[in-house]
Amino acid sequence: MDDAESLVSQVELARRWGVTSRTVSRRLAFLGITPLRRGRCRCLTTEQLALAERFHQHLSQGRDSSSFNVHHQEALETQVVPAQPPTAPMPGHGPDPQQLAAMAAAFLTRLTPSPPPTDPLQRARGLAEAADARLVLTTRELTSVLGHGINGWRDSRDDYGFRFTRHKQQGKVLWTVERSPWSHSPHPEDPPPAPPQDSGPFLGRMGRY
Repeated sequence: MDDAESLVSQVELARRWGVTSRTVSRRLAFLGITPLRRGRCRCLTTEQLALAERFHQHLSQGRDSSSFNVHHQEALETQVVPAQPPTAPMPGHGPDPQQLAAMAAAFLTRLTPSPPPTDPLQRARGLAEAADARLVLTTRELTSVLGHGINGWRDSRDDYGFRFTRHKQQGKVLWTVERSPWSHSPHPEDPPPAPPQDSGPFLGRMGRY
């Protein structure tokens, strides 16, 4: 092959890289490359072109020109270090499976939130509020207050110190809650007012008169 055919002009190099001819000149000056003059063109040899292309790839990867080693061989840059296969654990030296299971169970126990303490008077307060306010409850609301279902309940039922009465309105089942008569504590009668005390006759210096 003729040497003239292997030369690449700076204009062609600028077109390949998508940069201006001035940028190509600055890069060649940084690399210490002196192009050959062929008429009005400045051309690069095959070795110079390989170095310039390697520098262009270096810059295209976002790296700085100061980190480029001009004398570094391209083969050294593309060396691949084979990955070492992981060594299998030796028998008897691994963690105890039972110990791992215990640690996992303890970790999950810390992550699981403890349920809030239940109020033992929650049902009684809810029923008393519904009875005193004369609320009309749906079946779902009543079961929520009771804390259990009411399957099998008839039209009326006495339980927990209250009377539950079933009603129907426009195809809906509704419930009213009333206090059982025996659950009302009698109010203590007020003591009769004390009779007014007579202050007695006025006693002056002369005694009673």
